[in-house]
Amino acid sequence: MKKMFLFLSLFLLTGCIPEPEIDIDGVQQGEVYVNDQTINIDEEAAGEYTLHLNGNVIQNDHTVSGNGEYELTITAKRWWNEITKTIAFEIDDEPPAKPSFKDEVKPLYYKEANFELEKEEDVTYKVKIDYEPFDISQAYTKEGTHKLYIQSIKDNGLVADRKETFEIDNRTYSRHEVDAFKKFFFHNEDQEGTKFIKWSDHVGVHVYGEPTATDMKALESNLQTINQILPVDLNLRESQPFAGSNRINVHFVPTYQFKDYGFNEELRNNDYMVVGYAMPTLLTHDDELFETKILIGTDTDQQLRKTTILHELMHALGFYGHFENNPNSILYPYTDTNLTELSSTDKKLIEILYRKDIKPGMTEAEVEQTLNDWIVK
Repeated sequence: MKKMFLFLSLFLLTGCIPEPEIDIDGVQQGEVYVNDQTINIDEEAAGEYTLHLNGNVIQNDHTVSGNGEYELTITAKRWWNEITKTIAFEIDDEPPAKPSFKDEVKPLYYKEANFELEKEEDVTYKVKIDYEPFDISQAYTKEGTHKLYIQSIKDNGLVADRKETFEIDNRTYSRHEVDAFKKFFFHNEDQEGTKFIKWSDHVGVHVYGEPTATDMKALESNLQTINQILPVDLNLRESQPFAGSNRINVHFVPTYQFKDYGFNEELRNNDYMVVGYAMPTLLTHDDELFETKILIGTDTDQQLRKTTILHELMHALGFYGHFENNPNSILYPYTDTNLTELSSTDKKLIEILYRKDIKPGMTEAEVEQTLNDWIVK
């Protein structure tokens, strides 16, 4: 009877020994951290324990620093009960690279835009166009100007993003229209060097002198026509221009006063007389138009002034030259045509010059290559 009592007591005693537990704070399996991490084990729950980090013994409350992959091995023992746990984690405080493309995003596309990302390992990507999720493996075909937003996300939660603006423009040009553009800018005696200059923002049109009501009506009508083509607006302003604003100053004065406004050439050339004048007076550092002066001779016939106003406005857009042999163009240098409207070619010339991908310093070959997709074959 006494032996049985001792056996039962020993059985009950061993049955009350608690199992060791491994309770770790600071790191978790599979996590990626961007900051230093301090490893803490609940010593009371673990009993006897050892901590190994990448094979090296560490103490409780050890701080892990430095980018890299880590493996923490914990052994806890209480009497003859022993358990082991392994936790793999990583410290990486490097953000992902800014999203990049195999081919850079172009300002203009014809019919469709295709984008191919240079993908980074272990990085996911989110893409939106005009704030809507987009599958970048697909072609984008909606005409108009769009905002492209790409976000790269690493496992550590750090992100990098990129924003681009592009346009799908399905307007086309005939071979004749493109050749006319190239002829004007690259093979024109009136054009001193090849330099595309144009307005990049809205323009205030300020009128001075003594225009007639008919002059103002013609000016307003011409501006409306031009604004339907341009990506920027030319707006009549009654107030004085303020500093920093783009402006076209239109002076309605007698031709004999042109010299007072900086015109230093002869008014009469053989059988022809100068009745209007336009010249840029200020450019930005990027060779964009900032201020232009137009002179309209008020001592000329009213019908002739209608032609002159539109002719000089065309110059003020950046077309500083003439088509000597094309009387159907408003850029014809003689006013005996009585033209008061832009020809279809004139309109296309404005379209081409004000494309985002036509830039200062381009060669004729570069212009041809840029416009190739838009030329009707």
